[in-house]
Formats: sequence, C-alpha cells, structure tokens
Amino acid sequence: MQTKRVRIHAFFFSLLMAMLVVLPASAEQEFFVDPQLFDSTQADRIILVTYTDKHIDRIPVGVANQSYRRRGEYSSSTWGKRVASSIEADYKLTILSQWPIREIGEHCVVYLIDEDQSVDAIIKALSEDDRVDNVQTMSTFKVMANSYSDPYYRLQFNIQSMNLAEIHNHATGKNITIAIIDTGIDATHPDLQGQIQQTKDFVTRKSPESLNDLHGTAIAGVIAAKPNNGQGIVGIAPDSHVIGLKACWEIKTGSFEAACNSFTLALALNTAIQMKVDVLNLSLTGPHDPLLARLIEKAVQKGMIIIASQADRNDSKSGFPAQQPGVIAVRSTHNTITPSSHDSDALTISAPGQEILTTLPKGTYDFVSGNSLATAHVSGLTALLLQINRNLTHQEISRLLEKANEPTFYQLFNKNKLFSTISVKTSRTPKQQTGS
Repeated sequence: MQTKRVRIHAFFFSLLMAMLVVLPASAEQEFFVDPQLFDSTQADRIILVTYTDKHIDRIPVGVANQSYRRRGEYSSSTWGKRVASSIEADYKLTILSQWPIREIGEHCVVYLIDEDQSVDAIIKALSEDDRVDNVQTMSTFKVMANSYSDPYYRLQFNIQSMNLAEIHNHATGKNITIAIIDTGIDATHPDLQGQIQQTKDFVTRKSPESLNDLHGTAIAGVIAAKPNNGQGIVGIAPDSHVIGLKACWEIKTGSFEAACNSFTLALALNTAIQMKVDVLNLSLTGPHDPLLARLIEKAVQKGMIIIASQADRNDSKSGFPAQQPGVIAVRSTHNTITPSSHDSDALTISAPGQEILTTLPKGTYDFVSGNSLATAHVSGLTALLLQINRNLTHQEISRLLEKANEPTFYQLFNKNKLFSTISVKTSRTPKQQTGS
C-alpha cells in the first residue's frame, strides 16, 4: 500500500513538472517605471546605461521542448538585472527602470544620480567600467506644432493643390503600415474611428485622457482621416494601417506643447522595428542621442522609411533625428530656417505645414501649423508611393517627394510613369518586404 502511494505521488509530481515546462507563463512581470523618470526637475541627473546582453531570449537550461515562449516583452534576463543591481550598488545610484532592447541586443538601465554626486564624474567612471558599453544623459525632445490663431479662417489649399482626389484613384496607402511616435491619438474621433489599427502607451505617468493628446491626434488626421463619411477632412493615406505609439506627454494641459525623452522614444522605436512597420513618422526634434541613433540605424538597415521633422532653429539641442543618415527630414514650405552644417548629407523635403486643418480630440477640428504637420504630409505621401512600389528606397522616395510641390506630381501615380521616373542611374539596395 505504501509503495502504491509513493508511485501515485511520484506520478503527479512528474505530471506537474511536465505542465510547468510545456505551458507558457500565464502572466508577465509588470514593467516597472519609477515616476521620477518623468520629473523635469530631475532630468539633468538621469542617465541611461546600456551593455550587450547575450542572455536575451536564451532558452533556460533543462527546457528541451519546442513550446518554450520567450520572456515577456519587457522582461530582462537574470544576468542583465544582476549587472544593473551591481552597478547601482557600486556607484550609489537609483534604478528608475530597465528593459531589454531586443532589436540591438542591449540591456538598458535608467539611473538617477544623487544630488550630492557629480554627474560628470559618474558618467566618466561608468564610461571606463568594463561592464558598460555606453552611458549617456537623458535627452529631451519636443514636438513641432502650434495652433493657428484665426478660428474663422476656413479655407485650405494644401490638399487640393496636389490633386489628391486624382491620386486616390491610384493609391490610398492600402496595406502600408505607418507608425506614429508622438502623444496618444484620440481614436474615437469621427474622422479616425476604425483608422487606427493599434495603440501602445509608453508614458506611464499621465492620465489616459485623450483630451491631452492634441499633437498625436492632429498628426493622425493629416495622415489617415476617413474619406467619404460626410464630415470633416480627408487624410492623405486613408487606407494605410496606422499604429499609434505614445512616447510623448503634454507639457501644458490643452496645449500642443509636448515632450518625450530617450527612454520612452527607445521603447517606441524598438516596438516599431519589431512590428516591421513600413513608415515611421517622427514629428519631433531634440539633441543627438546615441541610443536612439543605434535604433534608427537598425530600422534603416531593415528597410524602414523614417520621416522626421527638421528643427526650427540651429543649435545643439535640436536637429535629431532628422540629421541622422537614412532619415528623410521635412520642413514646412514657409519655414525660413536654413539647414545647419550638420544637415549637408540629409535628405530634406519641403511640404505644406502652415494653417493645416486637422483633427483634434473630442471630435473637434482646428488649423495647426509647424514642421510636424509637414512631416505627417510627407509620411502620407510616402505610403501612397510605397503602395505603387514597395521596393522604393529612402533615396528614391526622397527624389520623388522633391516633385510633390509641382503641379504635375499627381501624374507620378500612374505606375508606368513612377517606374520611369525612378529609373535614374544609381545603385539600389533592395528594401526588405514587410508585413502589412
């Protein structure tokens, strides 16, 4: 009897172990972000440390079956967290958040430096630490739009002037995925209902109220507002698959002023790469950021078309990511700022960005101006061009977009005309096919 009982216990123990191996985890560890990460008064004491983590997605020892599911989207490896904790203790820092950047194989940790410590001294020491590959300060970025002051001005020519109705006979952005990294988007707006395929929020400190998501909603309206619904406006690429990645937050309630930082933008960029989007809209600017530069370089290598706002001034605190190689920089046709010396190799396009009627939260509309709107305009046009030919490179798209202000631009959307226009004698790098 005792032997039988032992056998039953052994059987159920083996069954339990088998279930633990075969079944995926039912819940992921919650992604932790300390609210201090978004405290503007602490911004100059926050740093990002990254190091190569070869343990990301490694299958644990003893798991031999093929049903193993990789760690949660933001779950770090044990080795990565152990290194982060040792650095925290050695330098008397405070961990605000950490996560694995899978697309570039790095573990990223955000630390807060105590007020009684020298930021420069800590950065210098970490840069010489064998455990660390890169250390940088937390960069801050701003969006590039402001509202139009005359509420009675109700005439727009930016869409009619390029004969968008004729273009839509040939292309509407169908099967092209556009990711908007910005504030959130009010997907309940009548002109945006059903137009936003997916949203993700990387800003954990703010209320989800879409009333605060002015900028992202305005950008989405320019790109994808619903046509033929008897109200509102028409987006440039209304049949595109739009994904909203919220990485920015409002500075003042009810204002277009919004900010992002290295941390939230890195989360959003990594997600956009993983989603294999076709077009990435970045209607923002800030200082050069090493971590974001590595992610953007990875996105360009994978064939993603990145559209970014040119800065409205020439200084060290703006100009990125529009200055990054492989990125198409955009400025409003009314912008008189001349590109800086860093922009000599940049692909810069001018597009309508003044007094653009677009969507705002709570079903409203208004006129908005800025390089942000011009950037959205170009992102929409890029989706139209990619629908005709998905293999276009960013250089070819840039050359085609240079013609967007010409009265005959709409004629390019005749497929034969498009192919003849891009048959310039230049070397081409095939663009990876991406999912729609």
